[in-house]
Amino acid sequence: MSKHWAAVVLVLIQLHCCDCCPDLCQCFSAAKVVCSDESMTALPVNISAQVRELIVVTSGVTLLNNCSFRENLRLTKLVVLNSLLKTVSRDAFERLLELQELEISGNYRLSFDVQTFSSLANLTRLLLNNNKISALDAGIFDSLHKLETLQLRGNVLAYLPSILFHRLHKLQELDLSFNHISSVSADVFQNNSLLRSLSLQANSISKIPAGIFTCLDHLEELNLRSNLISNLSAETFPSGLRKLILKKNALAQLPHNVFHKLHHITYLDLSQNQLSKVPSNLFQNLILLKKLDLSENRITALPGSVFNGLFSIKSIHLQKNKLSSLEVNLLKDQHDMEQLHLSMNSLQSIPHGFFDDLDFQCMVQLHGNPWRCDCGLQYFFNWLRYNEKNVEDLTRVYCEAPAVIRGHRLVSVDKEQLVCGKNSSSEFHGSSIPNVTEIPVDDDEGAIRCSLREVKGTASIQCKVTKCTSVTFEALFEFADGNKQESFISEWLAPAGCSNRTV
Repeated sequence: MSKHWAAVVLVLIQLHCCDCCPDLCQCFSAAKVVCSDESMTALPVNISAQVRELIVVTSGVTLLNNCSFRENLRLTKLVVLNSLLKTVSRDAFERLLELQELEISGNYRLSFDVQTFSSLANLTRLLLNNNKISALDAGIFDSLHKLETLQLRGNVLAYLPSILFHRLHKLQELDLSFNHISSVSADVFQNNSLLRSLSLQANSISKIPAGIFTCLDHLEELNLRSNLISNLSAETFPSGLRKLILKKNALAQLPHNVFHKLHHITYLDLSQNQLSKVPSNLFQNLILLKKLDLSENRITALPGSVFNGLFSIKSIHLQKNKLSSLEVNLLKDQHDMEQLHLSMNSLQSIPHGFFDDLDFQCMVQLHGNPWRCDCGLQYFFNWLRYNEKNVEDLTRVYCEAPAVIRGHRLVSVDKEQLVCGKNSSSEFHGSSIPNVTEIPVDDDEGAIRCSLREVKGTASIQCKVTKCTSVTFEALFEFADGNKQESFISEWLAPAGCSNRTV
């Protein structure tokens, strides 16, 4: 076909669609009609028999009943979105026997009769979101034997009849989030064995009944975020879970075996709870876990073996806790990790060897900690020399102590400044670095700074000379019997041509 004739045919098709398209609507094809006008108070009745999808957005329609749809209409998809709809009568869909997808969302205080959906035997998707629905009769979904997706999010449901979903044997996705549900019965999901995704996010549930998820052998994703859950039992979750979200609840402690059956889980979110301790074997057997979020809890310390066996882990979030120290072997199995968030804790130092098992591509967050920039931080300081690009927001990593460099960025501190005072102990800072003592120097200009380090009975002095000057080293030995002996050790001469003049 030539380009000329193709253009003519296209124009004719468009003219034909314009002739049959209802007022206030657009016909994108013979099978799809979209209507959007606030002045529209009823659905158009002059819809072509060829139309399969009718989408009504932001209209003034307040009622759907038997007269809303012409006879012999073969719709497979109907959407009524963000309208003024208040009532859907029991006979509204009697003529839509081929309907497969129905969405009625974004309306106000919508109510349904228990028989409203009884004629929709072919329906596979039903979305009733953000309608301020306050109650649902027990048998309202009983005829929907083919239903696979049911969304009821953003309503004001406070109660779920225990048999509400019992006839939905093919249900795979159920969204009950953002309602006012305070409790659920143990058998509410007992006939939904094919369910793969279940969301109860943002309700007021305080207790998960024992056995409520027992029959959900195919459940892969469970979202319990933003509830009031304070306790969990060992048998709560089905073994097939891949994603579990418990964020923003009231969990203060967890049974050590609560997750042991979750051999397939890849994502676990425990953030924004009240956890202060984590059992050492809490994550045992989670060999496929890739992301673990423990942020925004009250954790003060972690057992050194708590992450053992997490060979697939890519991301661990521990920010905004109260961690004051870290075990040196905490990350021994995490060779392929990509993210480690330790920001906004109470860490003063990093134990020697802590980062040694991490891959060079792992990004680390460390800002917001009160770092003590003395001898106990030398391992971390040396690690940064080769891994500076792996620390996010490194310029926000500040020294809290000692007082002389408080507020300094760690990247601006010289290694020679990382010394410990006479009363400091490396053990106090959680480091295996030998004790280092700063040596006072009677030097008004501050040209010489020295420190004494003791390693297995051998003492060594390290000095930094910042100006052109000669230095004589002398040592005074005091023995256990009180005798003293002064001994000349060495002299360092300023190099030839050395000058303190400024240019």
